Amino acid sequence: MLARTDSGVEPRPGLVHRPLRRKHPAPRGRAVSLPETPPAPRVFGRPSVGDRLPGLPLRPLIAEYTATFGSAWAPVTRRKHHDDFARFTDWLETHGLPATTASLDFLMLVDYVSDLRSRPKVSGVWRGAPDALARSLLSGPVQTLSANSVNAYMRPLRSLAIWLVDEGLLGVNPFRRSRRRAALNPLLPSEETPTKSATLDDLHALERGCLGEGPLDLRDKAIVSILVTTAARNSSVRLLRVGDVDFERAVIRFRRAKGGKTLELALQPGTRTAILTYLEWGRAAFRPASPTVSDDPGWLFLSHAGGEPAPLTMNATSLMLTRRYHAGGGSLRCFGSHRIRHATATLLVNNGMPLEEVSRYLGHSSTVPTRRYALQTPEALGERAASALARAGLVAS
Repeated sequence: MLARTDSGVEPRPGLVHRPLRRKHPAPRGRAVSLPETPPAPRVFGRPSVGDRLPGLPLRPLIAEYTATFGSAWAPVTRRKHHDDFARFTDWLETHGLPATTASLDFLMLVDYVSDLRSRPKVSGVWRGAPDALARSLLSGPVQTLSANSVNAYMRPLRSLAIWLVDEGLLGVNPFRRSRRRAALNPLLPSEETPTKSATLDDLHALERGCLGEGPLDLRDKAIVSILVTTAARNSSVRLLRVGDVDFERAVIRFRRAKGGKTLELALQPGTRTAILTYLEWGRAAFRPASPTVSDDPGWLFLSHAGGEPAPLTMNATSLMLTRRYHAGGGSLRCFGSHRIRHATATLLVNNGMPLEEVSRYLGHSSTVPTRRYALQTPEALGERAASALARAGLVAS
């Protein structure tokens, strides 16, 4: 606010008078007294000396980080993060580098990524075997890790770096240097690869492989029917409980799916029949009558390994699907639940279901990941294009 006086206009008391900024620089030879201001901190590039904190041992910090956030991780995620952190610390020790926070440097991580990109890929054998790498090298030509695999190995290190910066234990997050070119991030490389999908004929081959009236056939037929009609994940189906199937409402409830979500999906008539048949004629065969066996644990699909009733493991479910697929005449080398998920999503989109609805059906938070699952085939796009061209009068109907 300005106050008018006899001598002109002056600011009211209490307001700070700000000097006017010169529109043009002062001429040469004229001294201009300007207040000295410290230079602004650099956001990108190497951190200043003041930002470089002393190196702290990584292993205790990794253990603290895992204890802080590990309770929300699935067992598979916990094992993967443990392997990823151990892979990095082992690489540091092998190259004589300190296993401290000082090694979380941009250039050092670039060297680590380069080393990962040159490592051989395990393919054609079970990765969990102790000699998996040696057997893979003997089974075929040597292939190196893909950019997507390296990205998966590096993501836990990025999360660890973010936590260390938040805790004040790391001066600068090395992963921030590449955010200006996210598509070409040298620390988190990625590449667009075709999804491992399946066709309608593949799904029919899987269903043919489950034909039979034995308890194992009835169990596997019910599992396949749920996977095909709901596009659910491996763990979501194998960890179903009997109470998660609501026959009155015709709903299947998948508890604590990926991301901690609970999803309710429609129970299709054919799937309802398959589950009821399995409950009536097949499930009791997986619960041996023995005084040493505890009460029914409530799992819908039980393992036939014997002993205490337990749900199927992830590997057992994947192997079962591949075995049934080959029994039905399928030609793909492996056939897991994710192929079924991709195939069902693609069939839903190509037969008129909107992408937003398919995204909710799959449990995705947005349609971005759904676009990779639900691929519109050239045949479906061609039919829609022909219909649109006919309506526009460009071609004969």
